This record gives sequence, structure tokens and C-alpha cells, in this order.
Amino acid sequence: MKTLKTLFLAGLALFAMSSFAWSGSTAPPGIETHLFPALYKTAKGPVQKVRVTVKHEGASANATITLGDQSRKVKLNDGPNPFFFEIPQIQSTVQLPLTVTVGKEQESARVEVKPVRHWQMNMVQHTHTDIGYTRSQTEILAEHLRYIDYALDYCDATDNYPDFAKFRWTCEIAWAVSEYLKCRPAEQIARLKKRVAEGRIELAAMYLNFDELPDEQTLAASLYPLKAFREAGMKAEVAMQNDVNGIGWCFTEFFADAGVKYVNMGTHGHRALICFDIPTVFWWQSPSGKKVLTYRAEHYNQGNFFGIHTDNFEQFEERVLNYLGEMEAKNYPYDIVAAQHSGYFTDNSPPSTKSCEMLMKWNEKYEWPKLRTAVASEFIKDVETNYADKIQTIRGAWPDWWTDGFASGAREAAISRITHSDIIANQAGLSFAGMLGAKLPAQIGNQIDDINKALLFYDEHTFGYSESVRNAYCKETWEQRSLKQSYAWEAYRHSGLLGEVTMGLLQSFVPKAEYPSVAVFNTLNWTYSGIAKVYIDHQILPREKAFEIVDAFGNIIPAQPAESRSDGTYWSLYVKDVPAFGYAQYYIKVKDEPRPAVQLADKLENAHVENPWYAIDFNTRKGTISKLFDKELNKELTTPNAEWELGEFIYEIIDSRHPMEQYRAPQFLRRRPERIRFERYEKGAIWDTYRFRGETVAGREPNNLMVEFRVFNVTKKIDIVYRLRKKAITDPEAVYISFPFEVNQGKIFLDVPGGTIEAGVDQIPGSSNDWYTVQNFATARNSESQVVMGSPEIPLMQFGAINTGRYKAGAVPQSTNMYSWPMNNYWVTNFNADQMGELQWSYFINSSKDNSIGYATRFAWENRIPFLTRVLPAGAKGSKVVSPASVFNISSDNLLLVNMKPVEGENAVMLQLREIAGKPAEFAVTSDKVNFTKVTVCDVVGDPIAGNATTDFVPWENKFIKLSW
Repeated sequence: MKTLKTLFLAGLALFAMSSFAWSGSTAPPGIETHLFPALYKTAKGPVQKVRVTVKHEGASANATITLGDQSRKVKLNDGPNPFFFEIPQIQSTVQLPLTVTVGKEQESARVEVKPVRHWQMNMVQHTHTDIGYTRSQTEILAEHLRYIDYALDYCDATDNYPDFAKFRWTCEIAWAVSEYLKCRPAEQIARLKKRVAEGRIELAAMYLNFDELPDEQTLAASLYPLKAFREAGMKAEVAMQNDVNGIGWCFTEFFADAGVKYVNMGTHGHRALICFDIPTVFWWQSPSGKKVLTYRAEHYNQGNFFGIHTDNFEQFEERVLNYLGEMEAKNYPYDIVAAQHSGYFTDNSPPSTKSCEMLMKWNEKYEWPKLRTAVASEFIKDVETNYADKIQTIRGAWPDWWTDGFASGAREAAISRITHSDIIANQAGLSFAGMLGAKLPAQIGNQIDDINKALLFYDEHTFGYSESVRNAYCKETWEQRSLKQSYAWEAYRHSGLLGEVTMGLLQSFVPKAEYPSVAVFNTLNWTYSGIAKVYIDHQILPREKAFEIVDAFGNIIPAQPAESRSDGTYWSLYVKDVPAFGYAQYYIKVKDEPRPAVQLADKLENAHVENPWYAIDFNTRKGTISKLFDKELNKELTTPNAEWELGEFIYEIIDSRHPMEQYRAPQFLRRRPERIRFERYEKGAIWDTYRFRGETVAGREPNNLMVEFRVFNVTKKIDIVYRLRKKAITDPEAVYISFPFEVNQGKIFLDVPGGTIEAGVDQIPGSSNDWYTVQNFATARNSESQVVMGSPEIPLMQFGAINTGRYKAGAVPQSTNMYSWPMNNYWVTNFNADQMGELQWSYFINSSKDNSIGYATRFAWENRIPFLTRVLPAGAKGSKVVSPASVFNISSDNLLLVNMKPVEGENAVMLQLREIAGKPAEFAVTSDKVNFTKVTVCDVVGDPIAGNATTDFVPWENKFIKLSW
């Protein structure tokens, strides 16, 4: 026999599962022992098993292996030689002597054998829903309804199975079930209700699996199926979010009041860190302190990794036991685990009874672990009941790593965000109309729902075909890409029509005046001044005529033209102090004289410019701001000699997409635009324009990049507008825009759906911190001041530096520098490989001594939620001038109206409110136009909350309040 040498077994390289050597064993070089975490059924009674593996080199040799009182003669061949010993079940830990004798050589060890842990594994079958990816959306959508039929049939087919093997199924998403309830016969729906009541089928609350693109209004709307489930006598206690590795923080506020007790996160670690080292149940705390019991599960196909969908039982048992051994080695705290799986190893899989058959085989062989079918909530309920003392509480957002993929479709992402803003304004406008006495169209609720549904289908995590990058121009890629894009455009189109319905109703409450006029409605719950955009026909405001636009008191308001067409011109009006939840009317007085010429220049004689608030130094070679000085704060706002200056366009290419799949940064090359030149200065009544033109290799045709700085004359604000004529490039590329803000001892905060967080701090460790999805604003703030910025179109930002590929859990921003990330194509699947055509996007910037989150929130909402406007032709001479007024008011100034919508069939509106200052708030309404008769605190779907629900808000709380009249 050759000398016994150290044995190395790679084990099963499957998602970090490896062979488990019992830590208490002491084995010499050349011998490995492994105690299986199982109790086997035999005719002699339950036994445990130990595997002894001996590494031998050279010619075969005879040997004797003795473990405890068992001895056997064996033959050793070249390589590892495994031998299995059965040991009667033990009740307490024992040390068994082990010897291996070959000729005159003998090696000895002791093997620690512990009692078998009484494991239970819940096998949770569901269908992971990708709207597309595996097949066209047109096929996939219908398939998920068919799967519910099959699930019901499989319940019937396994009714006589042992309980542990009966078919059980969790409906991962609510969309499919809500559609099912609309289209199936009554007897089929009755079957579903029966199986839900029995616990054989479970309904989940999430409409689809979402990235972070949807805002909190749309996410609230996504939960509407819960109402239909309740009306059908079915409950949904669990929310499943699978594949995606984050989820909107607002759900913790919504679920807590809506009877959704549990969250199951079947996260996917592709290009993403995963929170927690082991599957973990924790109380996920909302911004205001509400809690929902949450399970960070394994990958949603964990059971398929085991092979539960196959006929290979030996492989399945090996992988399950290896996994349980790994959990034991990691000090997993519960004796129960859960493994999600699909009927087949694919997304959009039909259900299957294969798992039922596999569990029959398992439980015939094993006393422990016990495996059983289960629905998703059963595991979490078991932990809640039996391990309450081991459940920690974590307060923080759960930012998602995958929303970066939406930057591969920057145009539609921008349209989606604009539509999110528009629908908030339009729903509030419809609410005004209802309060003022208008009869709303019968189907208006359906129109709102259809827009939200289209947004939800665009914002859903599946972007396109599985081969969208590897086969960028194939039929399947372009079919799914086109359908995905269509959801954004469908929402945008219908939102425009909803806006016309809204203004068609509101215009009847604004009398025509002696002069043509513009009615402006403020749908926010505070009085503010800002830009009202309106298209005015040349019949009303001739292109060449001088004019004044005045308010009800005769004050001239600034007006600035934008794009002009043959029939009319787009105008920006700076309207002052439009009342909260109110309106104002402005009168167009055309003069019989030529319009004065606009002051223009094609050269920038002095790169240093000032207005009452800022001193700005332009870098004309780069088309950037090299210095930004705040006169009120007496502070320079940008990093001196920054590598990338304020507003600088950065084009990045990388060596490969694959390093990010390995959790490391790619090699990169970053380039500035070329041939930058100053193109135009234009003096404006509202802002002065400084426009640069240049070329980037990311674009096509000459002069493919425009950068326009708008320095405001009427308020403390700077806008930056970009226009890029993009060429199609399938090699990996990205665009960043630099904002090197310098705030001494500052921290970066941003708003996410449901609240505001400090970047890298107020979030679950392991959640996305290389980049963030910004809902409305990011701010760099210290104890004295803040710099606030946001974009109507672009959600993605990186903080401190360009961090793409850093992948460091718990990392915080390295500085207060910020980088917007308008576009990239860094994914290897699902998202677009290229994008092309002209795109336009913009940013708004402000700085203030008011460093509060409330200030940043209000500034951002004023720049994202539009005023509603309507141009009215002239009426009769001597018509009465209308003074600005509010329809109603909310008394507390630290509440934000997130959304307000009419309640169908009632004289009522539903308010979605959030406290934004971190202090208590009392809700109260006043109005001299509406006689409110009732205030009802409701849940997210509009049902009254039972018990003593109060209208008082604790800090950061979200509430839904119905106002009736």
C-alpha cells in the first residue's frame, strides 16, 4: 500500500453546495469521514450512516476498516475509495474509534457521531413568471391562466396521496389569478376557492415581479387584485417576489395594513449580491416602524437545483443531504428549510406532479429529514411560531441590483417616468372636478387602471428575450423587445387622453374672460411657484406680436417660448404662488406691435456668468461648468479640479460583460466628447440658455450631442438638457453624466418608493449600493445646507464615484460626488444589446440653507409633477376676473400627497399620503368649496381599516385616507 495522503473532494459544485465533513471528527491524512444528516429506515430500525473515504495510490491492496464495533475487509483501488457504515440511531453524541489497516500500516482516528437533526424541508412549487424571456409575451400571458387549471387538476389527481406528497402550489403573481377570476366559468372558480380554503393552493399579493422603476403610486395600484380576492372569499397572506433581488420599501407600509403578513424573496444572485449569508427570516421594518415578516429565501429554483423535477432520485438525495450539511456548517438556526421549485427547470414552467412522486420515494427511505409539499407561507409561519426568539428586526430599504438593465432602453424608461408623473397630476385633476360637482365619465376608473397596468407591465422585471444580447437581431429578440416597449408607449398614449378628459371637465369651472386666458391647476398640497407648460395656438397668441400675460392682479408673469410649429408654440410660464390644491387664471393680452427681438449670441464672450443666486464658470472646451458658487451660502458647490466637471458627458466602453457576472469590475475606457463648441446664448424671461454642441463616438452623424444649461432668472435653479443622436452599438457601452458636488462632511440621501434613505446606510446590507434607482431626488447635505438634484426622465445614479462592478456589501459613498447613469447595455441576457435614435433628457439642480428632507422632497415634486393647464379663448367683454383659490387644503405641512384619485361610485376621493419630515403630523382638511362629511382611514386597496384607525401620522408613515362629501 502506498502512503495514505490528504484527500480532497470537490464535492458537488452547485451554487456553492459542497460535501460536508463532520467538524468533530479527527482523521489523519488520507482519510475523510462524513456523517450524513439523515436517519434511514431499515428492517432493523432507524440507522445513521457514516462514509469513510480512503485515498490510495498505486496497485490494488486489501485493507481492514474498523468503525466502532463494525469491521470489514475491503479492497483499495487507486484513487478515493468510499465505504459506508450503518450505525443504529443514537440519542447523544458518541466518539467512535476508526482504524484503517493495510498490511503493516495502520491509521487511526475518532469519529464524532451526533444525533440526527430532525430536519423538515418544505418543497414549494410555483411558476416563476417572466412576461416574455422564454417565449413571446403573447404566448406567456395566456399560459399562466392555463397553469391554474392544471394546478387544480393535479390537486384532484393527488387527493389520495399521503399528505406530505399531495400536490400543492403557490400562485406567484396576482395578475394571473385576477385575470382567471374574470374569464373562467363559475364552477372552475369554485374549484379554485375550495383549494385555496384547504391550503393546497396559495394566492400571493404581488401583481408581477418588479424592479425599482415603478413609483409608489403605481406600486399601490398594483395591489388592487387583493380587493377582488377578498370579494371572492379568498385571502392572500404572502407576497412573493422572485428572481429580483430587491423590492420597494413602500410595500412594508402597504402590506402591514392590508392583511399581507409575509414576504417571500426568492432572490437571484446573477450580477448581484444577495443579502444575508444564509436564508433568513426577519421582521422587515417600514419607514414608520410597521413590520412584515420576511423570508430571504434561496434562489427560486433551489428545488430544481436538487433535481426534484427529474427521475434521478440518487442525485436528488445526494444534493439535498449536501445542502442540509452545508446549512448545519453555517449554523443555520431552524430545523425547517424551504426550497422553491417549478414543475420543470425553466421560467414560465407549467406545474408538474413529478415532485409528488419524488417525495414518495424520499419518505419511504428516510425517517429524517422529512420532505413535504407546501405553499410558500407555511415555512414562514412555522418559523414565526417556533423560533420567535431568533427573529431579528431590520429597518431599511432593499434596493435592487437589476434596474440598471432598464438603461438599455433609455427612451422608454424616460417615457415611463414621465407617464408616472402625468398620471399623478391627472388623477388629482379628476378629483378636483368631482369635488366641484362634475359627473365623471362612467369608465374613468378603468382608464386609470389601464394606464397603471401598462406601466406595471413595462416596469416588470422581464425586459426581453433570453438571447437578447447573444442574438441581438433575431426574430424572438425583436418581437419581445417591441412588445415590451409598447407597454410604455401604450401608457403614455392613454395618459395623454386621460389628461384631455381631465381638462375637459375642469375647464367648465373656469369662466372665459375678456381676454384669452390660461387656467393653471396645482395638484400638490402646498402653494408654490414654478413652470407651467402650455401649447398656445397662433390664433390666440400670434407668432410675431408683442404681448403680456398677467395674473388676476395685473402682475406680468414671465413667459418663454420653446419649439414653434405652424399652428402654435410651446410656452413656459413662470406662475407664482398657485394655491395648494388650487388654481389660478392668467390673461393673454396681445399688443398691436411687433414682438421684440430675442437677445442672441453665437459666442460666449465671458465664460463667467452670474445671476442673483449663483456665480458660474463655464469650461467652453468641455461644454461643462467648472465652478458653481452659491452666493447665498457663500460656498463653492463643486469639487475643485474634479476629473469630471459638472454636466460632463462621459462615454464608457468595457472589455467584456462577463466580469460583472463574476462580481468584479471590468476594464474600462472613458472618453469625453470631441469638437465641443459653444453654439448659442439666448436671453430669456425665465432662464438664460447656454448651449454647447459636440460629437461623441456613441452618436451618429456630425454634431450628435447637445448640452444646454438653463440658468434661471426668476428662481434659484439650474436645468441641464441633453440631446444625443445615438448610434446602434452592441459592444458593451455606457453613458454617465457627472455632478461633482462638494459638501463638507456631507452625506447623500435619496428618495426610494416609500421613503428617504441615506445611501449605503438605511438599507439592508448586500442590497444594491453600486447604483441606485432614484424616485425623485438625490441630495448631498450636511448640518448647514444641501444641494438637491433630480431628473424627470433618468432614474439611475451612482454616488461617491463611478462604482460599476464594485460589489462591496455595506459600502457607502466615497464623497458627495454624484453620477447619473442614463444608458448602458452591460447585461448578457434579457435586456437590450443596443439602442439608437435621438434621445433627450434633463436634470434640475438647487441648493439651499434649508437642509431638510421636506425641502428636497417638495423641490423635486415641483419639478416632476406638472401643473395642469388649459388655454381658453376670449369670452364676453367685462367678464369677471377669477382670483386664485384652493379647492381644499390639508393643514399639516409635513405631509406629502403622493396621489389622489376618485373613488368609483361614491362622492369621495382616496388620498395616498406620506409624512416627509420625520415628525408626527395631524391630518385635517378645510374647504370653502366642498362640504366634507366623512374621513375614513383605509388600506392600500381602499377598504376601511378595522379598529381604532387614526388619521394621525407617526414619522415617515404612509396612509390612505378617503374623503367623502
